[in-house]
Amino acid sequence: MAKPEFKFYLDTLNNGTFAANITTKVISADWQLGFAAPFDKMARDNTASFVVNNVNRDFSPEYASGAYYGNLTTGRAIKVTSTYASVTRTMWLGSIASIAPTSNSNGTRQTTINCSGWMERALRKESLIPIQLNKRADEIIAVILDESDILPPSVIGVWILGNSLLGSNTILGAVSDYYSADVGDSTFAFAGDWEANTSVHSAIMQTVDREAGRFFQMRDGKLQFYRRLHFPTDVTSLVTLTDKNSEMDYEFGADVANIVQVQYQPRSVGTVGDTVATLGTATAIGAASTLDIEYRFTDGAGTAIGATALITPAATTDYTVFANDDGTGANLTANVTASITRTNATAATVQYTNTGAAGYVMPTSKLRGTPLTKYELQTYTATDSTSVLAYGKLGYTSNGVQDTLTDAITLADYELSLFKDPVGRVNSVTFAGWDTTLTPTLLTYSIGTRITMHETQTGVNGDWFVLGETHRYNSGDWRVQWVLEDAGTIVYWALGAAGFSELGDTTILGPL
Repeated sequence: MAKPEFKFYLDTLNNGTFAANITTKVISADWQLGFAAPFDKMARDNTASFVVNNVNRDFSPEYASGAYYGNLTTGRAIKVTSTYASVTRTMWLGSIASIAPTSNSNGTRQTTINCSGWMERALRKESLIPIQLNKRADEIIAVILDESDILPPSVIGVWILGNSLLGSNTILGAVSDYYSADVGDSTFAFAGDWEANTSVHSAIMQTVDREAGRFFQMRDGKLQFYRRLHFPTDVTSLVTLTDKNSEMDYEFGADVANIVQVQYQPRSVGTVGDTVATLGTATAIGAASTLDIEYRFTDGAGTAIGATALITPAATTDYTVFANDDGTGANLTANVTASITRTNATAATVQYTNTGAAGYVMPTSKLRGTPLTKYELQTYTATDSTSVLAYGKLGYTSNGVQDTLTDAITLADYELSLFKDPVGRVNSVTFAGWDTTLTPTLLTYSIGTRITMHETQTGVNGDWFVLGETHRYNSGDWRVQWVLEDAGTIVYWALGAAGFSELGDTTILGPL
């Protein structure tokens, strides 16, 4: 059968039509997507590099007579497609990050176009979202995305509040246009209380870590979230490969760990209307003036907390004003009104407006709301004594912070089952794409696919999940590298999951 036909498109009009087919100009192309290594929870950015013929200076962005002058610039989208057996697939989609033409008209006269995906954009934007109560990871990520107005390159021509005009050529975008998600396995007491200047990327990473799920960008540029149990409950291999690889990154016994630590930080939501901040010292307010006081949320012991559902302070109930700082003299409370003018997860500003004589806002004045308490960071340790006796003490600390001790225990036990014994790990495998017995597999299957693989020389024989792809293409060669994660030989027990709820001799508790 004929080889697949790869095509390369530049979205010169910035409207999703990809009007410029630059395939004949492409000398070589490298692109990658997905995770960098096994057991990563947050994927690397989708990146690509295209080397194009620039003899006619069409790919010199400052050459005014170039074919793409004014439209070859940072931010324009580039798409790679493949056509094989009458099926056309998107293989990669991202945005131009930089353009580097070579100089000297007697030189190679080539241009390298470097591209990035959504992750790079997400690192540059601060995440600010309302406090989320009793929400799953997939729901929280949707809010982060919706509030960020950072769209993947695959979404073009939609209207973003505050950044574009709603007209005949734009439509109102929805998160579902570019984000797909499993229903999360954990419900978090609250989220959105991250520190100031937390990026959108970091906010999503924290959320994914709390779920112990996965987050990545797909071939078509859209974003995908996998729940914690996505891989443990996927037992269907879609393809079997026997001695098909040209290269393999294989190690035996390199990552044994028999002492696994998982951090957790319990959270709780308090009672509506509880006191979340107290003034503490008498504060002067001038006659016929306003006073702004920032309240930092604390519990009764003075420990910093978060808060939501703040209640506008009521005279006498929440604050009092007297003529003197010791609470003596005329009661001036009736002259003063209060309003909340600014809030975030850990503080709020209350503005007091005085229409009468000067006085003092009393130290007992307070702010009420719903307290959100995040307790001290703690660690759960799971140990396999048989492995310790056999191989010595070998530690491993899981990424991320769980919300509950139960989550920490199940995750630690699950990871201990993966690492307690020496096994052969295939971290990556490379295939020759022009091998037509492999071509359909390499084009069809991508991140999340479970495969079965046999390799005679190493004795490798088992199942793996595809976590990442790297493609290296030129007119004479096409190589595909898959990052792999061991699917294991254990069938896990998952509470409430059909087909995985029968706890027996051959099943163990999965990462609930």
